[in-house]
Amino acid sequence: MNCQMIVLEGPPVAPAADSNNKVGNLMAETNIRDAALIHFARNGYEGASLADIAEDVGIKKPSIYAHYKGKDDLFMSVVEYACISIRQRIIGYFILNQELPLRIKLEGFFDWLQTEYETDETMKFLLRVLFFPPARLHQQVMGISNPFIERMERVLIYMLRNQVKDPKNVGIAYLTIVDGCLVELIYAGADKYQRRLQSILPIFWRGIQE
Repeated sequence: MNCQMIVLEGPPVAPAADSNNKVGNLMAETNIRDAALIHFARNGYEGASLADIAEDVGIKKPSIYAHYKGKDDLFMSVVEYACISIRQRIIGYFILNQELPLRIKLEGFFDWLQTEYETDETMKFLLRVLFFPPARLHQQVMGISNPFIERMERVLIYMLRNQVKDPKNVGIAYLTIVDGCLVELIYAGADKYQRRLQSILPIFWRGIQE
């Protein structure tokens, strides 16, 4: 009796090693990016050293180039990550506090920003980059940060749509106060930041009520 061997064909199965390599590469990139974020936040673009970043990750400096083209590429990766992370957290703040009266919610946002800036490296990094990007990377940073700012403006205007007479102009005025006060927080510290808020917010609320 003749027996025939039946061969079942199917899609090729990727070797487990390839999958493990991809996961390993992603983890390495994430570790490098996270370490770089801390160094950029504390020392700025110019002051951050790839050698110091590599040391924190536990690798040699040349190993960074297996994941990023160089310092500029790594910096821009951190900018993109920071914008996504902070955008989600800002939206989360307003969702969490959506039932609060408008005044408490908007004034509370300034306290939230201060706490985040003082305790979180991602917020510290992003605020400094938004206001004072490295000269050599100005255009690239603006290409990421401008859409971030515009989206936050749209979110705020949408939130105000049923709470004030002119949500667009009120939203823009509020963000103008945010911009000015954050510069004060970055350069002059919390006391002057709070003092500026105490001076401008009553005028802002009076303007809305008129």
